[in-house]
Amino acid sequence: MTAFTRNPINPNFLQPNKFILNFTRAPALRYFCQTVTVPGIATTEVPQTNPFVELYVPGEKPVYDVLNITFMVDEKLESWREIHDWIRAMTFPYSYAEYRSLANLNPYNQKGQPQYSDATLTLLSSANNPILDFKFYDVFPISIGSFVMSSTDSPDSIITSDATFRYSLYDLVVPE
Repeated sequence: MTAFTRNPINPNFLQPNKFILNFTRAPALRYFCQTVTVPGIATTEVPQTNPFVELYVPGEKPVYDVLNITFMVDEKLESWREIHDWIRAMTFPYSYAEYRSLANLNPYNQKGQPQYSDATLTLLSSANNPILDFKFYDVFPISIGSFVMSSTDSPDSIITSDATFRYSLYDLVVPE
């Protein structure tokens, strides 16, 4: 093995602030998203019994971590309300009419399942070129965090909130 074959093709490190998160049903989050925790994936292990020692084989199903984001809350609360209204419409706390409004809140859904959205997390190179997409399918919010209003904060302070999403699965796609 020579020094030329040991060196990586791309020696640049992934930069933590080079990303774009885009939800088809929550466009304000694209601009206001500050952090994204790229979810991990795991599998279960199945014990295979024998008289001497427990052996393990890989499980059958992947287990995906949740998608967590932190975003800035804009002055009109559009970024926060997109998720709030989505959760509220999915759970119809007062009437079925709220659930029927779910389709109106998601004009981009083509599958006939208005509670879901697709999302794409695009990682960017040091030159701001797309290098990899995480494509999340059948995304829905499971929580939106509170935010604090305080008269002791400076007007320059930025209010943020957290949101947590579940999804069916994600694919890694190299953009064309």
